[in-house]
Amino acid sequence: MRRTCVIGAGPSGLAASKVFASRNVPFDCFEAGSGVGGLWRYGNDNGMSGVYASLHANISKKSMSFSSLAMPETCPVFPHHSTVLAYLEDYAASFGLHRHIVFGTEVTSVRPLDDGGWEVFCRRRGDAAEETRRYTEVVVANGHHWDPRLPDPAVLGAEEFEGTAIHSHDYRTPAPYAGRRVLVIGMGNSACEIAAEVSRTAARTFLSARDAAHVFPKMLLGRPADHLVWSPLSDVPRFLKDPALRLLLRLARGAPAHYGLPEPDRGPLARHPSTSDELLVQLARGAVTPKPGVSSFGRDTAAFTDGSREPVDAVVYATGYKISFPFLEPSVFAAPDGRTELYLRTVPPRVPGLYFMGLAQPSGAAFPLLEPQAEWIAELIEGAVALPSPTDMTRAVAREWRRHRRTYVSTYRHGIEIDFRSYRRVLRRERRAGRRRARGAVPAPPAVAGPAPATDAV
Repeated sequence: MRRTCVIGAGPSGLAASKVFASRNVPFDCFEAGSGVGGLWRYGNDNGMSGVYASLHANISKKSMSFSSLAMPETCPVFPHHSTVLAYLEDYAASFGLHRHIVFGTEVTSVRPLDDGGWEVFCRRRGDAAEETRRYTEVVVANGHHWDPRLPDPAVLGAEEFEGTAIHSHDYRTPAPYAGRRVLVIGMGNSACEIAAEVSRTAARTFLSARDAAHVFPKMLLGRPADHLVWSPLSDVPRFLKDPALRLLLRLARGAPAHYGLPEPDRGPLARHPSTSDELLVQLARGAVTPKPGVSSFGRDTAAFTDGSREPVDAVVYATGYKISFPFLEPSVFAAPDGRTELYLRTVPPRVPGLYFMGLAQPSGAAFPLLEPQAEWIAELIEGAVALPSPTDMTRAVAREWRRHRRTYVSTYRHGIEIDFRSYRRVLRRERRAGRRRARGAVPAPPAVAGPAPATDAV
Protein backbone atom coordinates (compact mmCIF):
# COMPACT_ATOMS: atom_id res chain seq x y z
CA MET A 1 0.00 0.00 0.00
CA ARG A 2 1.30 3.44 -0.94
CA ARG A 3 1.98 5.87 1.88
CA THR A 4 3.97 9.12 1.81
CA CYS A 5 6.14 10.66 4.51
CA VAL A 6 6.17 14.46 4.83
CA ILE A 7 9.03 15.92 6.88
CA GLY A 8 8.17 19.22 8.59
CA ALA A 9 4.98 21.11 9.46
CA GLY A 10 6.05 24.60 8.48
CA PRO A 11 4.39 26.36 5.53
CA SER A 12 5.74 23.86 2.97
CA GLY A 13 4.78 20.78 4.98
CA LEU A 14 1.34 22.20 5.71
CA ALA A 15 0.71 22.92 2.01
CA ALA A 16 1.75 19.37 1.11
CA SER A 17 -0.44 17.97 3.89
CA LYS A 18 -3.44 20.04 2.80
CA VAL A 19 -3.17 18.89 -0.82
CA PHE A 20 -2.57 15.24 0.09
CA ALA A 21 -5.49 15.23 2.52
CA SER A 22 -7.83 16.79 -0.04
CA ARG A 23 -6.84 14.20 -2.66
CA ASN A 24 -6.94 11.24 -0.26
CA VAL A 25 -3.24 10.53 -0.69
CA PRO A 26 -2.27 8.46 2.40
CA PHE A 27 0.53 10.19 4.32
CA ASP A 28 2.09 10.96 7.69
CA CYS A 29 3.66 14.31 8.54
CA PHE A 30 6.45 14.40 11.14
CA GLU A 31 7.22 17.62 13.02
CA ALA A 32 10.07 17.87 15.55
CA GLY A 33 8.32 20.71 17.42
CA SER A 34 5.10 20.67 19.39
CA GLY A 35 3.14 22.88 16.99
CA VAL A 36 2.79 23.90 13.35
CA GLY A 37 4.40 26.95 11.78
CA GLY A 38 8.07 26.15 11.42
CA LEU A 39 10.20 29.28 11.51
CA TRP A 40 7.09 31.42 12.13
CA ARG A 41 6.67 29.92 15.62
CA TYR A 42 8.59 32.26 17.94
CA GLY A 43 10.79 30.21 20.26
CA ASN A 44 9.82 27.01 18.45
CA ASP A 45 10.84 24.09 20.64
CA ASN A 46 12.26 22.30 17.61
CA GLY A 47 15.13 24.79 17.87
CA MET A 48 14.89 25.79 14.22
CA SER A 49 13.15 29.18 14.34
CA GLY A 50 15.20 32.35 14.09
CA VAL A 51 12.24 34.72 14.46
CA TYR A 52 13.00 37.69 16.72
CA ALA A 53 10.49 39.48 18.95
CA SER A 54 9.71 42.49 16.75
CA LEU A 55 9.81 40.74 13.36
CA HIS A 56 7.12 41.64 10.84
CA ALA A 57 6.79 40.00 7.45
CA ASN A 58 8.46 41.94 4.66
CA ILE A 59 5.86 40.55 2.26
CA SER A 60 2.30 41.89 2.32
CA LYS A 61 -0.63 39.78 3.52
CA LYS A 62 -2.13 39.54 0.03
CA SER A 63 1.10 38.14 -1.41
CA MET A 64 1.63 35.79 1.54
CA SER A 65 -1.75 34.10 1.37
CA PHE A 66 -2.18 30.53 0.20
CA SER A 67 -4.47 30.28 -2.81
CA SER A 68 -7.01 28.24 -0.80
CA LEU A 69 -7.21 30.53 2.25
CA ALA A 70 -6.70 34.28 2.25
CA MET A 71 -5.28 36.10 5.24
CA PRO A 72 -8.05 37.92 7.12
CA GLU A 73 -8.80 41.46 6.01
CA THR A 74 -8.29 42.56 9.61
CA CYS A 75 -4.57 41.69 9.37
CA PRO A 76 -2.21 44.62 8.87
CA VAL A 77 -0.57 44.92 5.47
CA PHE A 78 2.73 43.60 6.85
CA PRO A 79 1.73 41.22 9.66
CA HIS A 80 3.69 40.53 12.83
CA HIS A 81 5.14 37.03 13.12
CA SER A 82 2.49 36.10 15.69
CA THR A 83 -0.21 37.00 13.15
CA VAL A 84 1.43 34.84 10.49
CA LEU A 85 1.59 31.94 12.95
CA ALA A 86 -2.09 32.38 13.81
CA TYR A 87 -2.86 32.25 10.08
CA LEU A 88 -0.87 29.02 9.67
CA GLU A 89 -2.63 27.51 12.69
CA ASP A 90 -5.98 28.49 11.17
CA TYR A 91 -4.88 26.94 7.85
CA ALA A 92 -4.06 23.65 9.59
CA ALA A 93 -7.34 23.67 11.53
CA SER A 94 -9.47 24.65 8.53
CA PHE A 95 -8.33 21.62 6.54
CA GLY A 96 -8.13 19.16 9.45
CA LEU A 97 -4.39 18.66 9.20
CA HIS A 98 -3.53 18.07 12.85
CA ARG A 99 -4.74 14.47 12.73
CA HIS A 100 -2.10 13.74 10.09
CA ILE A 101 0.81 15.35 11.96
CA VAL A 102 2.97 13.49 14.48
CA PHE A 103 4.32 16.26 16.73
CA GLY A 104 7.43 16.11 18.87
CA THR A 105 8.99 13.58 16.52
CA GLU A 106 12.28 14.11 14.71
CA VAL A 107 13.12 12.28 11.50
CA THR A 108 16.70 11.12 12.04
CA SER A 109 17.39 9.17 8.87
CA VAL A 110 15.81 8.54 5.47
CA ARG A 111 17.27 5.71 3.39
CA PRO A 112 16.32 4.38 -0.03
CA LEU A 113 15.52 0.67 -0.16
CA ASP A 114 16.93 -1.64 -2.81
CA ASP A 115 13.47 -2.86 -3.80
CA GLY A 116 11.99 0.64 -3.96
CA GLY A 117 10.51 2.92 -1.37
CA TRP A 118 12.10 4.44 1.71
CA GLU A 119 13.00 3.48 5.24
CA VAL A 120 12.33 6.36 7.64
CA PHE A 121 13.80 6.42 11.14
CA CYS A 122 12.18 8.75 13.65
CA ARG A 123 12.47 9.43 17.35
CA ARG A 124 9.94 10.97 19.71
CA ARG A 125 11.25 13.66 22.02
CA GLY A 126 12.51 12.13 25.22
CA ASP A 127 12.80 8.63 23.77
CA ALA A 128 16.15 6.97 23.28
CA ALA A 129 14.87 4.36 20.85
CA GLU A 130 14.12 5.04 17.21
CA GLU A 131 11.07 3.84 15.34
CA THR A 132 11.34 2.58 11.78
CA ARG A 133 8.62 3.02 9.18
CA ARG A 134 8.45 2.24 5.48
CA TYR A 135 7.06 4.65 2.86
CA THR A 136 6.73 4.63 -0.88
CA GLU A 137 7.57 8.35 -1.18
CA VAL A 138 9.21 11.03 0.96
CA VAL A 139 8.49 14.75 0.72
CA VAL A 140 11.20 16.89 2.32
CA ALA A 141 9.79 20.13 3.73
CA ASN A 142 12.30 20.97 6.45
CA GLY A 143 12.89 24.55 5.30
CA HIS A 144 16.06 26.43 4.43
CA HIS A 145 16.24 29.14 7.11
CA TRP A 146 17.31 27.15 10.14
CA ASP A 147 20.97 26.06 9.80
CA PRO A 148 23.13 29.20 10.34
CA ARG A 149 25.87 29.83 7.82
CA LEU A 150 28.92 31.49 9.37
CA PRO A 151 32.23 32.56 7.85
CA ASP A 152 35.29 30.57 8.86
CA PRO A 153 36.56 32.33 12.03
CA ALA A 154 40.16 31.66 11.04
CA VAL A 155 39.80 33.51 7.73
CA LEU A 156 38.97 36.84 9.40
CA GLY A 157 40.85 36.21 12.62
CA ALA A 158 37.52 36.26 14.45
CA GLU A 159 38.93 33.90 17.09
CA GLU A 160 40.90 36.87 18.39
CA PHE A 161 37.75 38.94 18.96
CA GLU A 162 36.80 39.09 22.67
CA GLY A 163 33.36 40.65 22.33
CA THR A 164 30.09 38.79 21.89
CA ALA A 165 29.28 37.26 18.52
CA ILE A 166 26.10 35.52 17.41
CA HIS A 167 24.33 34.58 14.22
CA SER A 168 21.11 36.48 13.49
CA HIS A 169 19.30 33.15 14.02
CA ASP A 170 19.93 33.65 17.76
CA TYR A 171 19.00 37.35 17.88
CA ARG A 172 15.77 38.06 19.78
CA THR A 173 15.71 41.65 21.13
CA PRO A 174 18.00 44.72 21.04
CA ALA A 175 18.25 44.87 24.85
CA PRO A 176 21.70 43.18 25.09
CA TYR A 177 23.15 45.78 22.71
CA ALA A 178 22.10 48.98 24.50
CA GLY A 179 25.05 51.34 24.87
CA ARG A 180 27.39 49.03 22.94
CA ARG A 181 29.24 49.33 19.64
CA VAL A 182 27.60 46.80 17.36
CA LEU A 183 28.66 45.43 13.98
CA VAL A 184 26.02 43.72 11.85
CA ILE A 185 27.46 41.76 8.94
CA GLY A 186 25.25 41.18 5.90
CA MET A 187 22.87 43.06 3.63
CA GLY A 188 19.80 40.82 3.51
CA ASN A 189 16.48 41.51 5.16
CA SER A 190 17.57 40.30 8.60
CA ALA A 191 20.76 42.38 8.53
CA CYS A 192 18.90 45.52 7.51
CA GLU A 193 16.13 45.19 10.09
CA ILE A 194 18.37 44.11 12.98
CA ALA A 195 20.85 46.93 12.33
CA ALA A 196 18.00 49.46 12.28
CA GLU A 197 16.49 48.10 15.51
CA VAL A 198 19.78 47.85 17.39
CA SER A 199 20.82 51.36 16.36
CA ARG A 200 18.04 52.94 18.42
CA THR A 201 19.79 52.07 21.69
CA ALA A 202 23.37 51.12 20.73
CA ALA A 203 26.24 53.56 21.13
CA ARG A 204 27.32 52.93 17.52
CA THR A 205 25.96 50.61 14.84
CA PHE A 206 27.91 49.54 11.78
CA LEU A 207 26.45 47.62 8.85
CA SER A 208 29.06 45.75 6.82
CA ALA A 209 28.40 44.33 3.35
CA ARG A 210 30.87 42.88 0.88
CA ASP A 211 28.70 43.85 -2.07
CA ALA A 212 26.37 46.76 -2.66
CA ALA A 213 22.68 45.89 -2.72
CA HIS A 214 19.46 47.66 -3.62
CA VAL A 215 17.37 48.41 -0.52
CA PHE A 216 13.67 48.54 -1.34
CA PRO A 217 11.16 50.53 0.69
CA LYS A 218 8.20 48.38 1.72
CA MET A 219 5.78 50.64 -0.12
CA LEU A 220 6.14 51.86 -3.72
CA LEU A 221 3.65 54.22 -5.34
CA GLY A 222 1.34 53.78 -2.36
CA ARG A 223 1.24 49.97 -2.62
CA PRO A 224 3.33 47.18 -1.08
CA ALA A 225 6.48 46.79 -3.15
CA ASP A 226 5.88 43.04 -3.56
CA HIS A 227 2.71 43.81 -5.55
CA LEU A 228 5.06 44.50 -8.45
CA VAL A 229 5.11 40.71 -8.91
CA TRP A 230 1.43 40.91 -9.94
CA SER A 231 1.70 44.16 -11.92
CA PRO A 232 2.02 44.61 -15.70
CA LEU A 233 5.71 45.43 -15.09
CA SER A 234 6.30 41.71 -14.48
CA ASP A 235 5.41 40.90 -18.09
CA VAL A 236 7.93 43.39 -19.48
CA PRO A 237 11.11 41.81 -20.96
CA ARG A 238 13.93 41.72 -18.45
CA PHE A 239 16.19 44.08 -20.39
CA LEU A 240 13.48 46.74 -19.95
CA LYS A 241 12.27 45.65 -16.51
CA ASP A 242 15.62 46.15 -14.77
CA PRO A 243 16.14 49.82 -15.77
CA ALA A 244 12.44 50.57 -15.18
CA LEU A 245 12.66 49.20 -11.63
CA ARG A 246 15.93 51.02 -11.02
CA LEU A 247 14.24 54.29 -12.07
CA LEU A 248 11.24 53.58 -9.86
CA LEU A 249 13.54 53.02 -6.88
CA ARG A 250 15.42 56.24 -7.62
CA LEU A 251 12.16 58.21 -7.67
CA ALA A 252 10.75 56.60 -4.53
CA ARG A 253 13.88 56.36 -2.42
CA GLY A 254 16.53 58.54 -3.98
CA ALA A 255 20.11 57.62 -4.80
CA PRO A 256 21.93 55.15 -2.52
CA ALA A 257 24.59 57.83 -1.98
CA HIS A 258 22.01 59.86 -0.01
CA TYR A 259 22.24 57.13 2.65
CA GLY A 260 25.97 56.59 2.42
CA LEU A 261 25.50 53.38 0.44
CA PRO A 262 27.48 52.52 -2.70
CA GLU A 263 25.69 52.19 -6.03
CA PRO A 264 25.09 48.50 -6.88
CA ASP A 265 26.79 47.35 -10.07
CA ARG A 266 23.93 45.01 -11.00
CA GLY A 267 20.24 45.74 -11.53
CA PRO A 268 17.60 45.23 -8.82
CA LEU A 269 16.53 41.85 -10.22
CA ALA A 270 19.99 40.28 -10.00
CA ARG A 271 19.69 39.84 -6.21
CA HIS A 272 17.01 38.86 -3.76
CA PRO A 273 15.43 42.17 -2.68
CA SER A 274 16.44 43.62 0.69
CA THR A 275 13.43 45.48 2.05
CA SER A 276 13.60 47.92 4.96
CA ASP A 277 12.14 51.36 5.55
CA GLU A 278 13.69 51.52 9.02
CA LEU A 279 17.23 51.04 7.75
CA LEU A 280 16.90 53.88 5.26
CA VAL A 281 15.67 56.19 8.02
CA GLN A 282 18.44 55.20 10.42
CA LEU A 283 21.07 55.58 7.70
CA ALA A 284 19.76 59.06 6.93
CA ARG A 285 19.92 59.93 10.64
CA GLY A 286 23.47 58.69 10.93
CA ALA A 287 22.43 56.10 13.50
CA VAL A 288 23.74 53.33 11.24
CA THR A 289 27.14 53.65 9.57
CA PRO A 290 27.57 51.62 6.37
CA LYS A 291 30.90 49.85 5.95
CA PRO A 292 32.40 47.57 3.28
CA GLY A 293 33.34 43.95 3.95
CA VAL A 294 35.29 42.93 7.03
CA SER A 295 38.96 42.13 6.38
CA SER A 296 39.95 41.10 9.91
CA PHE A 297 39.12 41.32 13.61
CA GLY A 298 41.19 42.45 16.55
CA ARG A 299 40.54 41.95 20.24
CA ASP A 300 37.92 44.72 20.27
CA THR A 301 38.04 46.09 16.73
CA ALA A 302 37.03 45.25 13.19
CA ALA A 303 39.04 46.23 10.12
CA PHE A 304 37.38 46.73 6.75
CA THR A 305 38.42 46.32 3.14
CA ASP A 306 38.68 50.10 2.65
CA GLY A 307 41.45 50.25 5.26
CA SER A 308 39.31 51.69 8.05
CA ARG A 309 39.09 50.20 11.54
CA GLU A 310 36.33 50.64 14.14
CA PRO A 311 35.98 49.71 17.82
CA VAL A 312 33.41 46.94 18.23
CA ASP A 313 31.90 45.27 21.30
CA ALA A 314 29.45 42.88 19.62
CA VAL A 315 28.94 41.24 16.23
CA VAL A 316 25.75 39.92 14.67
CA TYR A 317 26.41 37.69 11.67
CA ALA A 318 23.38 38.02 9.38
CA THR A 319 25.15 35.83 6.85
CA GLY A 320 22.34 33.53 5.82
CA TYR A 321 21.71 29.83 6.12
CA LYS A 322 22.99 26.54 4.80
CA ILE A 323 20.65 24.26 2.90
CA SER A 324 20.83 21.13 5.01
CA PHE A 325 19.22 17.70 5.18
CA PRO A 326 20.73 15.99 8.25
CA PHE A 327 18.54 12.92 7.73
CA LEU A 328 19.81 12.27 4.18
CA GLU A 329 23.20 10.87 3.26
CA PRO A 330 25.04 13.23 0.88
CA SER A 331 25.22 10.36 -1.60
CA VAL A 332 21.41 10.45 -1.75
CA PHE A 333 21.03 14.21 -1.99
CA ALA A 334 22.91 17.34 -0.93
CA ALA A 335 23.10 21.02 -1.91
CA PRO A 336 26.79 21.94 -2.17
CA ASP A 337 27.38 25.69 -2.51
CA GLY A 338 23.64 26.29 -2.16
CA ARG A 339 22.93 24.65 -5.52
CA THR A 340 20.11 22.14 -5.72
CA GLU A 341 20.10 19.73 -8.67
CA LEU A 342 16.32 19.47 -8.84
CA TYR A 343 13.98 19.36 -11.79
CA LEU A 344 11.67 22.36 -11.34
CA ARG A 345 13.12 22.77 -7.81
CA THR A 346 11.28 19.63 -6.76
CA VAL A 347 12.50 16.33 -8.24
CA PRO A 348 16.02 14.87 -8.06
CA PRO A 349 16.26 13.35 -11.55
CA ARG A 350 17.81 10.04 -10.49
CA VAL A 351 16.27 9.46 -7.05
CA PRO A 352 12.74 8.04 -7.57
CA GLY A 353 10.15 8.77 -4.89
CA LEU A 354 11.97 11.71 -3.28
CA TYR A 355 10.50 15.21 -3.56
CA PHE A 356 11.40 18.62 -2.11
CA MET A 357 8.97 21.37 -1.13
CA GLY A 358 9.76 25.07 -0.77
CA LEU A 359 13.41 24.86 -1.82
CA ALA A 360 13.16 28.10 -3.77
CA GLN A 361 13.54 31.76 -2.93
CA PRO A 362 11.12 33.78 -5.06
CA SER A 363 11.30 37.54 -5.49
CA GLY A 364 7.83 37.68 -3.95
CA ALA A 365 6.17 35.42 -1.39
CA ALA A 366 6.69 31.66 -1.38
CA PHE A 367 3.31 30.66 0.07
CA PRO A 368 1.28 30.98 -3.19
CA LEU A 369 3.71 28.62 -4.97
CA LEU A 370 3.51 25.84 -2.40
CA GLU A 371 0.06 24.43 -3.10
CA PRO A 372 0.63 24.19 -6.90
CA GLN A 373 3.96 22.47 -6.20
CA ALA A 374 2.22 20.04 -3.85
CA GLU A 375 -0.53 19.39 -6.42
CA TRP A 376 2.13 18.37 -8.93
CA ILE A 377 3.77 16.05 -6.41
CA ALA A 378 0.38 14.51 -5.59
CA GLU A 379 -0.29 13.94 -9.30
CA LEU A 380 3.09 12.22 -9.62
CA ILE A 381 2.30 9.97 -6.65
CA GLU A 382 -1.12 9.11 -8.07
CA GLY A 383 0.30 8.44 -11.53
CA ALA A 384 -1.89 11.12 -13.12
CA VAL A 385 1.24 12.73 -14.57
CA ALA A 386 4.61 11.31 -15.57
CA LEU A 387 8.07 12.82 -15.45
CA PRO A 388 10.48 13.12 -18.35
CA SER A 389 13.30 10.57 -18.42
CA PRO A 390 16.11 11.07 -15.86
CA THR A 391 18.43 12.03 -18.72
CA ASP A 392 16.03 14.68 -20.02
CA MET A 393 15.48 16.06 -16.51
CA THR A 394 19.25 16.25 -15.91
CA ARG A 395 19.70 18.16 -19.16
CA ALA A 396 16.85 20.51 -18.26
CA VAL A 397 18.45 21.21 -14.85
CA ALA A 398 21.77 22.00 -16.54
CA ARG A 399 20.07 24.41 -18.97
CA GLU A 400 18.34 26.17 -16.09
CA TRP A 401 21.59 26.59 -14.20
CA ARG A 402 23.22 28.19 -17.22
CA ARG A 403 20.31 30.62 -17.42
CA HIS A 404 20.39 31.16 -13.66
CA ARG A 405 24.06 32.21 -13.76
CA ARG A 406 23.27 34.82 -16.42
CA THR A 407 20.37 36.18 -14.36
CA TYR A 408 21.51 36.28 -10.74
CA VAL A 409 24.71 37.02 -8.85
CA SER A 410 26.78 33.94 -8.13
CA THR A 411 26.50 33.67 -4.36
CA TYR A 412 25.40 30.89 -2.02
CA ARG A 413 22.31 32.88 -1.08
CA HIS A 414 21.09 33.12 -4.66
CA GLY A 415 21.50 29.44 -5.51
CA ILE A 416 17.76 28.85 -5.06
CA GLU A 417 16.54 32.25 -6.32
CA ILE A 418 13.64 32.10 -8.78
CA ASP A 419 11.20 34.43 -10.47
CA PHE A 420 7.68 33.97 -9.05
CA ARG A 421 5.65 34.30 -12.23
CA SER A 422 8.09 32.35 -14.38
CA TYR A 423 8.15 29.40 -11.98
CA ARG A 424 4.38 29.29 -11.71
CA ARG A 425 4.01 29.39 -15.49
CA VAL A 426 6.57 26.63 -16.09
CA LEU A 427 5.01 24.44 -13.40
CA ARG A 428 1.61 24.68 -15.15
CA ARG A 429 3.27 23.76 -18.44
CA GLU A 430 4.98 20.74 -16.88
CA ARG A 431 1.74 19.45 -15.36
CA ARG A 432 0.05 19.58 -18.78
CA ALA A 433 3.02 17.82 -20.39
CA GLY A 434 3.06 15.23 -17.61
CA ARG A 435 -0.57 14.34 -18.26
CA ARG A 436 0.23 13.69 -21.91
CA ARG A 437 3.16 11.47 -20.93
CA ALA A 438 0.97 9.54 -18.49
CA ARG A 439 -1.60 8.89 -21.24
CA GLY A 440 1.15 7.43 -23.41
CA ALA A 441 1.08 10.23 -25.95
CA VAL A 442 4.21 11.33 -27.77
CA PRO A 443 6.65 12.24 -24.96
CA ALA A 444 6.57 15.96 -24.25
CA PRO A 445 9.91 17.70 -23.74
CA PRO A 446 10.85 18.70 -20.20
CA ALA A 447 9.56 22.08 -19.11
CA VAL A 448 12.08 24.90 -19.01
CA ALA A 449 11.84 28.63 -18.62
CA GLY A 450 11.31 30.80 -21.66
CA PRO A 451 14.08 32.62 -23.54
CA ALA A 452 16.44 34.42 -21.19
CA PRO A 453 15.69 37.93 -22.53
CA ALA A 454 11.98 37.48 -21.97
CA THR A 455 11.79 35.98 -18.50
CA ASP A 456 13.79 35.23 -15.39
CA ALA A 457 15.35 31.90 -14.62
CA VAL A 458 13.60 29.10 -12.84
